Order: sequence, then C-alpha cells, then structure tokens
Amino acid sequence: MTELPVKVRMPPMLYTDMSGQKWAVSGANWVAVPETATLDSIDDYMVYMPWTSPKPSLVSQSWLVKGSKGNEYNVTVTDGLWSCTCAGFGFRRKCRHIKEIKESIK
Repeated sequence: MTELPVKVRMPPMLYTDMSGQKWAVSGANWVAVPETATLDSIDDYMVYMPWTSPKPSLVSQSWLVKGSKGNEYNVTVTDGLWSCTCAGFGFRRKCRHIKEIKESIK
C-alpha cells in the first residue's frame, strides 16, 4: 500500500476510467480516489512538488590582452565558455587572444 499523499514532480490530473473508477494521475503515478474527488481536494492524494535546481554558480575570469595594433581586448572565461571583445571573435567565435591565454595558463 502506498503512503498518501504521493509526492509527484508533474501537476496531477483526474481521470475516470470506463468502469467509473476515478484516478489521480501524474506521470506513472496512479492513485484511486473517491468519485467525489476534485482538483481542489487532490492534495489529499497527490502533492505536486516541482523539481528545484540550485542557481548555477558563474565562475568567471578575465584578462586584458594587447592586440597587434596596440588595442586592448578583454578575454573572458565563464563556466568554461570563452569570449573576446575583438572583431575576429565576433565573426569567427575564435581568436588568437583566447589561444594565447589558454596556452599561458596551461
């Protein structure tokens, strides 16, 4: 026998089968409920508890890099994703500035 209320990760619904039995249904969870059950009273049988995920932690580092013409560009890595403020990175999504930083921190 399943202990009530069943904790579910999807919002439950009510279903009445062809024999007249009413069910609270959420994913693979089916609980027989009285025919008087409504969505307002479904918490007696199933409790919706949505997944909660922790906020991602953004680990970020940045470097100022001199360009070939004396310009300065900002190279940043955030959670493993690299970017650069140079035009080359804007067009190609890769550049020598990122390559230089990666090689220098190995």
